[in-house]
Amino acid sequence: MSLYTELRTKVIGAPLDPLSEETRHNIALVAFFAWVGLGADGISSSCYGPEESFRALGEHTGLGLYLALATAATVLSSQEIPNTAAQMGMNSLW
Repeated sequence: MSLYTELRTKVIGAPLDPLSEETRHNIALVAFFAWVGLGADGISSSCYGPEESFRALGEHTGLGLYLALATAATVLSSQEIPNTAAQMGMNSLW
């Protein structure tokens, strides 16, 4: 075994078999945790996002109505995603 291969194995670890059941399970866990993390990010953004948007308008208060309409459209359109998923039979996702 070369010095490079030995050092790489100690730092990164042994190569994984992509067809192994354990490897596929770990990949599925990573995808699940990413999905949960992105969902939490969206929930937290819905709490502070609209307020920050209105603060960013500054002196351009005339744009406030358009911003409110865009925010409402975003919220209402996000309600359609679970409904569409339910119609497609993907109830376990939501």
